[in-house]
Amino acid sequence: MQDIRDGARPVPTMVGQVDNMSDQDLADIAAHYAAQARAGGQTNPDLLALGEKVYRSGVAERNVAACTACHSPNGAGNAPAGFPALAGQHAEYTASQLRAYRKGYEDESGRTNDGDTRIMRTTAFGLSDGEIEAVSSYVAGLK
Repeated sequence: MQDIRDGARPVPTMVGQVDNMSDQDLADIAAHYAAQARAGGQTNPDLLALGEKVYRSGVAERNVAACTACHSPNGAGNAPAGFPALAGQHAEYTASQLRAYRKGYEDESGRTNDGDTRIMRTTAFGLSDGEIEAVSSYVAGLK
């Protein structure tokens, strides 16, 4: 939310929502939502095998790291390292973020707020559309 407020992450649906909020306001909102029970989603059975492969093993021939390396085997993330939980996230949202990071690899109008390491941009750049859809579906079904 800080990146959205500060203009580092353009999200049209959030325009004006967090503009005048302090860091503490944003932390309070984040804490509120983090405390909510996750509803969880379901993995599309047709995408399960490919989604699980990408999430657990990456795509070695394109140097794409496994998602588990940062987001944990069960999708719980790694909060101290700043890696968010993915388990139960809506597949459409995850896919849109991966496509935005992929675009940001070569085009600053994409998502570029992953720092100098470019972890997400590099990862997403190596994923095909089908792999993005599959891994997004897979994380939706993680509990």
